[in-house]
Amino acid sequence: MVLQVRSHRKQDHVGKKYPYRGARRMLTIVRVPLFMLSHSHAPGECRTAFAAWKGFDSPLRHTLTLTSCVEGGHHAWWRVEAADAEAALAQLPPFVAERTVVEPAREVRVP
Repeated sequence: MVLQVRSHRKQDHVGKKYPYRGARRMLTIVRVPLFMLSHSHAPGECRTAFAAWKGFDSPLRHTLTLTSCVEGGHHAWWRVEAADAEAALAQLPPFVAERTVVEPAREVRVP
């Protein structure tokens, strides 16, 4: 989630600004779209999927994620914030991105 800060200065009835009076700050919350990236690959492609990250610049590198390769499932999931689905997918190396489904998501509280 991104926060924008806007300053507002007091004005008199003719529109003159008083810069010496304390500026009020109003926070505006702007939601950044959230996406789930669901990747899957064949059992023989595990090494290639992990090697694809080497030298690839991404905010996802060196972070924790869920995978099921060790359990025999050969899937990986990432929760990412991005402007759109294309930007979310661009955070993955090409080999991984080609085998990934992007889904818009939103956090909800479980009752």
